[in-house]
Amino acid sequence: MKSFAERFEAIKNNPEFTLKELLGFASGSFGNSMGQDCVGTYTDQFFYDYMGLGKEQNLTIKAVTKGVNIVSSPIIGMLLDNTGSAKKFMMMSAVPLTLSSVLLFYVPTGSLTFRLIWSFLLFLLFNVADTFYDISLLTMSSRMTETAGPRKTFYTVAQFASTLGSTLPGGLVPIIIDIQKGDYNSEKWAFFIVALIFGILGLITMTVPCLTLKERLSLSPKIKEKKATVDLKVVLMNRPLLLLSLSQIIDSVRQVCYSALPFFYKQTMNNYGMKTVVEVCSSTLSYIGLALVPVIGKKLSSRDMVSFGYLLTGICYSLLGLFGYKHKIIVGALIAIGGFPNAGMSAARRVLLADSADYMEWKSYKKLGISVRNEGMIFSFNTMCSRISSLWKDLMIDIGLGLIGYKSAYINEMGESVEAVQTPKTLKGIFYLVVIPGIIGNLIPGLIMRFDNFTGKRKEKILEELKEIRLERVLSEN
Repeated sequence: MKSFAERFEAIKNNPEFTLKELLGFASGSFGNSMGQDCVGTYTDQFFYDYMGLGKEQNLTIKAVTKGVNIVSSPIIGMLLDNTGSAKKFMMMSAVPLTLSSVLLFYVPTGSLTFRLIWSFLLFLLFNVADTFYDISLLTMSSRMTETAGPRKTFYTVAQFASTLGSTLPGGLVPIIIDIQKGDYNSEKWAFFIVALIFGILGLITMTVPCLTLKERLSLSPKIKEKKATVDLKVVLMNRPLLLLSLSQIIDSVRQVCYSALPFFYKQTMNNYGMKTVVEVCSSTLSYIGLALVPVIGKKLSSRDMVSFGYLLTGICYSLLGLFGYKHKIIVGALIAIGGFPNAGMSAARRVLLADSADYMEWKSYKKLGISVRNEGMIFSFNTMCSRISSLWKDLMIDIGLGLIGYKSAYINEMGESVEAVQTPKTLKGIFYLVVIPGIIGNLIPGLIMRFDNFTGKRKEKILEELKEIRLERVLSEN
């Protein structure tokens, strides 16, 4: 096994991308993941417990904003491919993305209607800006390298930064809020201050890729001229992309589990600080799993990493359902172990997405007689499916909270939020809102990924054919 110094030298001297470019992409992944995790993990709880928005208001906000986001994703992808430059879109989207992620955690004094409008506009701005940034960054990253080995290294290293970005809000927010325990108003302001700190840090790190990344592997003029109908055809031929995206949509059930965890720690366990301890343990295990990717990658394909990762997490939540939540150590251990494969799975997904561009190029030549390689369309399609998944998650968590009778904060005559008290039945219901989605949402996506056959010897054969196709194209153009 290579030493750390040898691996670092190999990355540093990589002919396909510079160390500066790798660190730039990692920086953008860090900032983007931090904002996504902060908003994705805590807005549900914040809207209910501090903003005073009930199930109907939350459903309205999520359904409309995510619906707009789903429609906008392919449009943004086509826009990126037509303009050929993603840097300006990254720079333009970083500021509104940061601003909205901070103001979403500010509770304005006023009526419920005013708060609903406030939250709706900011949530819409956040989602659209996040889509622009996401697709721009991923499109540029997929063009950094066309070789499988360096590509896996590129995404694995960046995933370390991305995991850290997700860990900071997940670990720090609960312990800071728990310090203010018993002072409802202080808890509310603590959310805003923490969001502001993360927002400033996120803005700085998200602008770094704009200064370090260079776009590569430009599309050939022949491919650029093809219409959207051709792009749609080749996307529908792209089996690895379709299966990965389908598993991502079903993954929405698993995300309900993660969205319910803050409610579970704060309300059912009455120990919000426990989330920090579990998050640190889970992230540590996740980093270990990510560090093992080069070793595991020799035995398992990226597809297998995703599939088996789902299976392991599903087993952990099945055991949690059997043991219940009386023993904190068992609860924390099972949730932490369930997070072990997460970072490795995320890195593997990015590799699979980038690999699907190779499959698209090969398959389109075989079926249509032309080579179509459209990274922007691939990432926009996957992002669209991710937004569909996010919409389903938001709808299911709000419906689930409604079914178990979760009460949101109410607004007094002075326009201030007053904390609600939950019933014992509701507290138990939160536990099932964690366990049941945790089981179903892991086992089904893991099974779906087993149908991806762009792996092993077949993948090697396709890549060899693709080299010949590219060589023929170069010779014919000359």
